Amino acid sequence: MKKRSANASTSRDVRRSSKAVIGVGVGLLIVIVLVGVGLYIAGGSLFSQVPVAPQMLVQRNRSNETPAVAHRAQTTIASQAPTTTMPWGIAIDERRGFVWVGEPGCEPLVTCHEVIAGTIGQYALADGSFIRAYGEPPGFSSPLFVALDAAGNIWFTQPNSDAIGELNPQTESWQQWAVTKGSMPYDLLIDKNGNIWFTELKAGKIGFFDPRTHKLVENPVPTPNSQPYGITMDPQGNVWFSENKAGLGQIGFFVPSLSGKATIVEHAVDTARPHMITTDSAGNVWFTGGFQGTIGEFNPTTSDSRSFFVSSNICPNPDACYNTHISGIGVDSHGNVWFDDSLSQRVGYLNPRTGQVVTKRLPNKIAHPYDGLVVQSNGTVWFTQQDILLLAMWPSGTLK
Repeated sequence: MKKRSANASTSRDVRRSSKAVIGVGVGLLIVIVLVGVGLYIAGGSLFSQVPVAPQMLVQRNRSNETPAVAHRAQTTIASQAPTTTMPWGIAIDERRGFVWVGEPGCEPLVTCHEVIAGTIGQYALADGSFIRAYGEPPGFSSPLFVALDAAGNIWFTQPNSDAIGELNPQTESWQQWAVTKGSMPYDLLIDKNGNIWFTELKAGKIGFFDPRTHKLVENPVPTPNSQPYGITMDPQGNVWFSENKAGLGQIGFFVPSLSGKATIVEHAVDTARPHMITTDSAGNVWFTGGFQGTIGEFNPTTSDSRSFFVSSNICPNPDACYNTHISGIGVDSHGNVWFDDSLSQRVGYLNPRTGQVVTKRLPNKIAHPYDGLVVQSNGTVWFTQQDILLLAMWPSGTLK
């Protein structure tokens, strides 16, 4: 505008152009001020960003995330931290330095009389100290078992509302997907392809969920009403699960597929009612025996099964045990099989090579250490104490 005025042939034209410039400038200024005021009122700032819907954020990849603060070295002193609500399953994120705990707030089955929102707790891998509680939003219920995907998202089962869910802790967004009503999804794992497999305790099925396509497949276990409970993956990527029906004495096996279809093979074991399940570095399958006071082993190569009685000092007669329930299980790098006993308040390990059993009784008589027990790669043992709302950490060497 100014260049055109400077090239005008008369001063009269210059004055007319100058007035036009001033008028346009004032008009633009008024428009800018009005728009700025409107944005300020609506968003609090002239440059406020439009919020992004949570569903647009859940696919963000956190696989290369580096923590903002370098993690502290892990303590060598046993410790424990209070949980927000009743704790259950545990997932370890060694790469990012966190421990995640499903905190349903009540025990499933009939003891939880209503569908309530629970919590997923975040704790420091360094010493087990509390970091944050992620309370479930409305419409979610009691996260029981938890599993960690490659991106750092937390997947969990909700048996009280028949759904599986996902928490993205970076964006604080939640999603959930319904499974068959009344199926009661229980334990879960994430396979090497990032797909989710889970037991359905009431439906007698093994569920599959693809996080990318949201495809759900439910595979019936050959034995009806077998009550599939714990689930685990061996070093080769094969999936094993326990069948918790009283007196059945079976575990199941399948090779995970990309389609979600599973050809399930069942194996008879010495343990009458396998509870939680895990594998060792050699691929042997280990499982707890619940009220039998035992730990069972299955060798996939030979199909041999054997049982170790780990409650002799609690229950002299294995056929009439009422004060023991061997519940959670994990194997350390030395091959020791760790377990907890929810009724006698013990945590300890079995040395399968010698048959030696070493345990320690917890000081609180109602601690109830149950399904939540995991062994970190360095031998640190983590377990939850349901009835007194605690997460415990036992560094390697705590129990001699």
